Amino acid sequence: MNPLRARASLFASLFAALALSAATAACGPSVTLQTPSGFAVLEDQKEYVYRATSAEGVVLGVRAERNQPHGNLEFWSEALDRQLRHGGYVTEGALKEVHLASGLTGRELRYTRVENGRKQRFWMTVFVTEKRVWVVEAGGDADRFKERTQLAVQKAIASLGIG
Repeated sequence: MNPLRARASLFASLFAALALSAATAACGPSVTLQTPSGFAVLEDQKEYVYRATSAEGVVLGVRAERNQPHGNLEFWSEALDRQLRHGGYVTEGALKEVHLASGLTGRELRYTRVENGRKQRFWMTVFVTEKRVWVVEAGGDADRFKERTQLAVQKAIASLGIG
């Protein structure tokens, strides 16, 4: 193959790879979520499909990971629970089932942890589909993540739509 043709072939391959990457990114995981009143959506998040914060610093986010190794809701909720407990989180209350309008069932686990002398509250709600593990996280200073904010976060989680 002559050098000019080889270079043209290389450019064509690179262009095809870039086009495939762009198409894959456009078809990546997406969610809809009713942003709680008093929260502002944070744009351009790399690790999150959705992320918002309140003025008081309570954060709500959704992550999507490939379901690899392929596991069910029980597997993923237990694996993530173990990871959090190993990181010093303490469970607060019992495991709770959450049902989305789509019919998908998830598991919500609630934790506390002391950081810099302050009690932090962290909620993790896990949903599993054939291809993805969806994790809704909510957390912040326990003095700020109280009843009204908790209700707003629960309502947002219930509004989750997975695409």
